[in-house]
Amino acid sequence: MKLTKDQYLAQLETHLQSQQEATTGAKVQQPATLKRGLSFVLDQLNSGYLGQYEWSVRLRKGTPVSIRLEMNLINVPVKDAARLDGKLLENEPTYGVNLYMVAEGDELNKSGLRIDLLADEAQLATASPAALVKGLQEWVAAQLAQTMENRTTE
Repeated sequence: MKLTKDQYLAQLETHLQSQQEATTGAKVQQPATLKRGLSFVLDQLNSGYLGQYEWSVRLRKGTPVSIRLEMNLINVPVKDAARLDGKLLENEPTYGVNLYMVAEGDELNKSGLRIDLLADEAQLATASPAALVKGLQEWVAAQLAQTMENRTTE
């Protein structure tokens, strides 16, 4: 899917499908849990919608961590999409819709946010779900480990 900046922002208003799930740190790292979220966002994309899937992850201590899969044009959380003004993206060209992994939580890092590309538009069309789940699984494990390490040093 390719969209201009304004088309993307309009899609967020009318064509964003979201789903949330509360889980634990151990369960969110299981392939079946991650595949459920990945399947949801890919199904939305294949239906012409933007998708967002969030796991609210309870850890042994501290507040839950938000782990999300989000469709966006660049690495900005969907909730901050209004920032996609002329300084970040021009309106005329079309941009591929990419799938990003987003983590937000206390003690994750100084900003409390981490966002990384899981798959660009071309990879979404060709990558195997198993390969995407594997990449997501490694990333989630790293974010949760970093959070726990930061929480124990405070």
